[in-house]
Amino acid sequence: MSNLTSTIGGCYTLHTFETLLDLWQQMAQMLGSTICCATNADLLEGSLANQEIPDTSVDLLENLPRFILLCSERFQALLIGTIVLDSEPEQVEIEITFLATEIEQFLKPLIPNLPATLPLITEPNFVNDRYLENHFAQMSASVLAIAHSQKSASFSLSSDLPSVTSQVTDRQEPASIAFDRREIDLQQQVAQANLLNQIITQIYQTFDLAATLQSAVEQVQTFLHADRLIIYQFEFDKKANTKDFETARSGGKVAYESIGTVNLQSVLNVSEREDCFNDRQLWQKYRDGMTKSIDNVDREYAADRCMLDLMERSQIQSKLVVPIVVNTQLWGLLIAHQCHSPRHWQVRETQFLQKVAEHLALAIDRAELYAASLWHNQNLERRVNERTRELRDAVLVAQTANQSKTDFLALLSHELRTPLTSILGLSATLLRLPLLNLNERQQNYLNIIHNSGEHLSELIDDILDFYKLEVGKTFLKIGEFYISKQIEQVVEIVKPKADYAKIDIQVEIINNNSLPLNGRDLRFRGDAKRVRQILLNILTNAIKFTPDNGTIVIRAWLEDGFVVFEIEDSGIGIEAEQIPRLFKKFHQLDRNFDRDYGGMGLGLAITQQLVELHGGSIEVESVLGSGSTFTVRLAAQPLPIPERNNWQEMDRKLAFQDPELNPIPNRIILIEHDEDLATFMCDILTAARYQVTWLLSAESSFRQISMFEPNLLIIDLALNANIVDRLLDNIRRSSKIGDTKILAIATEDEIVSPISKKYIDDYLWKQVNPEHLLRKITKLLSAG
Repeated sequence: MSNLTSTIGGCYTLHTFETLLDLWQQMAQMLGSTICCATNADLLEGSLANQEIPDTSVDLLENLPRFILLCSERFQALLIGTIVLDSEPEQVEIEITFLATEIEQFLKPLIPNLPATLPLITEPNFVNDRYLENHFAQMSASVLAIAHSQKSASFSLSSDLPSVTSQVTDRQEPASIAFDRREIDLQQQVAQANLLNQIITQIYQTFDLAATLQSAVEQVQTFLHADRLIIYQFEFDKKANTKDFETARSGGKVAYESIGTVNLQSVLNVSEREDCFNDRQLWQKYRDGMTKSIDNVDREYAADRCMLDLMERSQIQSKLVVPIVVNTQLWGLLIAHQCHSPRHWQVRETQFLQKVAEHLALAIDRAELYAASLWHNQNLERRVNERTRELRDAVLVAQTANQSKTDFLALLSHELRTPLTSILGLSATLLRLPLLNLNERQQNYLNIIHNSGEHLSELIDDILDFYKLEVGKTFLKIGEFYISKQIEQVVEIVKPKADYAKIDIQVEIINNNSLPLNGRDLRFRGDAKRVRQILLNILTNAIKFTPDNGTIVIRAWLEDGFVVFEIEDSGIGIEAEQIPRLFKKFHQLDRNFDRDYGGMGLGLAITQQLVELHGGSIEVESVLGSGSTFTVRLAAQPLPIPERNNWQEMDRKLAFQDPELNPIPNRIILIEHDEDLATFMCDILTAARYQVTWLLSAESSFRQISMFEPNLLIIDLALNANIVDRLLDNIRRSSKIGDTKILAIATEDEIVSPISKKYIDDYLWKQVNPEHLLRKITKLLSAG
C-alpha cells in the first residue's frame, strides 16, 4: 500500500485490475497526443526517457507496485495495484487518485527516471479538468461496481462524484431481485459512461460543432429510447449591449433533432411563439442549472392554453428539459420528448442528460473560441494585406520623390557645378593677370563675381552633404590621427577670412591635468575628414558672427573615451529662447541675418548630424552681446573589422530570408493591448514573411497559444503581471509548447516579476525599432 487518500479504492481480483489497466490505456489512446501515458514497463525499457536505466533504479522499479500514470497540461491521474500477499485467489489492492500532491508523493523516487518532457504538474493548487476527471472516475467506478456485484461486495466514491454504490437499500426485497436490479443499474451506468466517453472523444477530435451536436443528439435519443430529442438554440442580438437574457434574446429555433419513432413529425427549425415563453424567472432558473421533468403535459399545462396547443401540435405527452449553459450564458435547451404515451422520467435519466449538456457546453465553448480565433486571424490577415498595400504605395511615392530629389541633386552637381567651375576659374585667372591693368572698379567687380561664385559653391556643397546624411549615404572612415593636426588644418583654411576681419584665433590643446600641451601627442580614433568638417562649420560660423578685432579660442582635450572641442567666440551672441532653433535645417535665427550674413541655415544642421554619426553631442552656451561657446563631444570609434560588412549583410538576409529556400521557424504570437504598436509590429513581421497572430489580452490565451504552437511569443509586460506570470508558467510547463521562445516588450525601468524573469529569453525595449526587432527574432529563432 502507498498510503494514498484515494478517490476510489478497494481490494479486487487481479483480473479486475488488468481490466482497469486496459480501460485506461484505451481511453488515453482515444484522447490522442493531448495525454501522456507511463507504466512500469515503459520506465524499465527506457522507452519514455530514451536512456539507460541504472541497476539501482531497475531494482526500485521492479519492487514498485504496478501502476499507470496519465498526465497532460490540464489533467493527471494515477492507478496503482499492490499485490496482496498470501491471497487466494490472487488479490490486488487498487488505488485511484487525481490529487497532484499524492501523485508527486508516489513518483518522488522515480523522478530521475522520468523523461523531462513528461508534463507532470506538482503544484498543490493544481485543479484537474473536471470533465475528464469525472469521466475517468465514472468509467473506473463502473468496472469496480461490476466486480463488486459479482462478489456481493460494496464500494464507495468520494462525495463529489456521482454515486455508483451497489449496496442494497430496500431490505424487504428478495436477495435475487435486489441483485438483478443492481446488475441492471450497473449495466446502465456502464452504458452511460461509454456514451459520455464517445461524446467527449468526438469533442476533442474535431472543431465541427454541427457534426458533434447532431451525433450527440442521435446517440442520446437512442440510449434514452425517447421518441424525439432536440436542441433548442436561442438567438441573440449581437448589437445589444446588455447581459440581460430577455433583452438580448432575439428568438430561437430547434437547431438539432433526432426522431426514434416512425410517423412522428419533425420540429426541426420550428420557432416557438414568444407569448408562450414570457416567464423571466424561468429563464433565470434555467441559467442557474434548473431542470424540468414533466410526466404529463395535459396535467402540467391545463391552465396554459398557449403551451398546451404547442404540445399538441408537436405530439408531445411528456418532456424532460435540461439547460445548456455556456460561460454562464443560457445558450439553449436539451429536450427529450415522449410522444405516444406519458412517461415518468427517472432521476438517473435527468442526471445523465445534465452530464450530456455539460459536455455539449464544453464543445460549444471550444468551437466558438476556435471560430473567434479563426475570424480574428483572417481579419488580421486582411488588415495586414491592406496595410502592406498602403505601405507599398507609400514606398512607391517615397521612391518617386526620392528619385526627383536625386535628379535635382544631379542637376546641382553637374548642370550648376560645370558653369560655376568656369566662373570661379576664369574670375581667379583674371584677378591674377597683371597685364590687364584693371582699374579699381573693374577689380572690385571681378572680386564680387569670384566671391559670389565661391559662396554659391559652398551652398551646393552644404545641400549635397545634407542629402547624403539624410539618406544614410554618409559613412565614417575610421583611423587614428593627431587632434592638433586637424585643428591646424582647419585654422589654415579660415585664416584668410579671420585675418581680413582682424580676428585673433587661439588654439589650446589640454592634457588631463588641464595644462596646455606643446607637442602633438593627443591621438584619437575617428573620421579625420568629418572631424575637420565639424570644426570648420563651427569656426566659419564663429568668424561670420564675430565683429572685427574679435577673438576666437579653440580648446581640445580627451575625457573618458571622448574628445572634447570647445570653440569660444566674442561675437554677437544668441538669445536663450533662440538656442533650441539653432540646429534646425534651412533656418536662420533672425531674418536680418539673411541680409547681413547670408547662408541657407544648413551648416549647423549638418554639423549636428555629423556629431551624432560619431556617437557624440553638441551643446551651446551664449549670452546676447557677449559671444557664444560651442562644446562638441565625439566618442572614440572602434577600429574597423574586415568582416563587419559581411556580418551585417548576413543579418539582413537572415531577417528577410525566403522560407521556401531556407526555412526557419516562423510562427509568432503577439500579445499586445496597444493597437497602434501591435499593427506596426504586425506590418514589420508580415513584411519579413513571418506568420503573425495578434491577441489583445493574455487572459485565457493559453488555449489559443497551445492550438497554434508558435515558435515565438512576443508579450508586452505592461499587461496584468499576475496573468502574465501564470501564462508564462503554464507555457513552460506544457509538453506541447514548453520550448516556445519568449520575447518581452518592456521599458528599461520596468520591474519584471521573478516568475516571468526566469522564463523570458530576451527583451525588446520601447520604442520598438524595426531593425532591432527583426535582429532579436532572428537570433532567438536561429538558436533553436
